[in-house]
Amino acid sequence: MPTFPTELTDEIIAWIPAAYKLVIERYSTLLCCSLVCSAWLPASRYQLFQELWIGTAERYDLLVSRVLRSENMRSYLLFVRKVYFYTARDTFKGKSFVLEFAGHLPNVTLMTFYDGTLEGLSSHPSCFVAISRFSTIRTLSITDGQFPSFGDLRRTLSFLPSLTSLQLYYPSWPDPATALSPRLLHGASTVRRPALLGLNLSLGTDPPNRRRAQQFIAWLSETATSSSLLLLNMNCVVVLGSSLKGFGQGVRKMYVTAYEDDTEDLELFLSGLTTSLEVLHMTNDGALQPDTWLRFERLVHSLPRPTPLLELHIHFVCHGPPELSKFDGLKDLDEALQPELFEKLQAVKLEVGYIRDSTDREDGPALTGPILAVMMNKLPNLYERNIIEVSAYTFQHEPVRDVEPPTDPNDAPS
Repeated sequence: MPTFPTELTDEIIAWIPAAYKLVIERYSTLLCCSLVCSAWLPASRYQLFQELWIGTAERYDLLVSRVLRSENMRSYLLFVRKVYFYTARDTFKGKSFVLEFAGHLPNVTLMTFYDGTLEGLSSHPSCFVAISRFSTIRTLSITDGQFPSFGDLRRTLSFLPSLTSLQLYYPSWPDPATALSPRLLHGASTVRRPALLGLNLSLGTDPPNRRRAQQFIAWLSETATSSSLLLLNMNCVVVLGSSLKGFGQGVRKMYVTAYEDDTEDLELFLSGLTTSLEVLHMTNDGALQPDTWLRFERLVHSLPRPTPLLELHIHFVCHGPPELSKFDGLKDLDEALQPELFEKLQAVKLEVGYIRDSTDREDGPALTGPILAVMMNKLPNLYERNIIEVSAYTFQHEPVRDVEPPTDPNDAPS
């Protein structure tokens, strides 16, 4: 009976993760491949163990009993590169992933904790010593994580020696004191770790979350991150005040939400950057008004000179079709981006999206054309330089307005 060369079947199996974007499709296909014959089993298992998706307590217990504690299967943990926890809260009560798997995942580079799974990371005081044994983790992502204390968060990040990319989406810990310690505000870089290249931070704007953001950035400013950071994405820059003084001066890519009432704070932060910023992406938070463009003109002018800015992106989300008269102020932005001040600028992208209510009489595409025409008419200088790109779109439901930048800090410009 003729058979395919092993090299060919291994190559086909290796392409399965790229062919199936959904995890359940990838897993089911790879499991089927592993049952075809013994020759297909090694390549199938190699791909199955590249990513661990732990969604239930039962799945976790099976991983421990059938793999971690099996002499024959434990070696497959060497293949693991990424670990994802996604499950209901309290699943890890009495369990500690880092204590049980410390030293058994020597090649994992990414770890993600979704809603309520953080207990598997730091449920015991001895976890912090165990965390240091995950020495190859470069990316850590935590969504809706509840830390027992701010000290737990600090120690977790400090004990990961290779950590370069951090994503914190709405984390929480006990409400900090109203007045932060002066020691956390002087901005001196005295702590070696973490030395982040990329930071994604999203927090609420209510008073407790404002204080958490200030506390976190004040501490991070004391670490090597203050000078190593290349990519910054924050929806809470404007609530940080003096905590951001001197922070991230080497940032090359920045994604920020520009709140309508906090222009002065954002101006202060942008003016404190060094001349390293190459990509600036601002998402407007608030209704589109005639003076909105003047506000962005002020923000652009606050950048230090000379600026090596290569790309400028401005994104708006409107509740309902915007009035065409609201684009009159675009000329202020057009005049602000003078070639002699922004000589390296290669691309300016303006994007306007609006939520189309079911009662709107005009169809979305019929309104998009006039919006684009008005925008192009108000930007003669940028069009003459051939660096402008404008777009408009409609949608039925409000999208997530926070911009998601590349998660790999190596994507930052060199």
